[in-house]
Amino acid sequence: MTETIPVSFRCDACGIKIEWTDDAIDSTPITCKKCGKYHGTYADLRHTATEAVRARAEAIIKKTFDSR
Repeated sequence: MTETIPVSFRCDACGIKIEWTDDAIDSTPITCKKCGKYHGTYADLRHTATEAVRARAEAIIKKTFDSR
């Protein structure tokens, strides 16, 4: 079984999807392109995404073993 864990960010001020360039580095500031709200650095968002994926993977594993 293969499961995809999508990760995306939305601006909590205006709701649009937060995007950044492919050449972003850890210190790159990430701001909303619509309203300009600062959302942290690329490293901050990467850390948040990693933690979200880890939590989701743990839930998938738990569900798999609990159902047997």
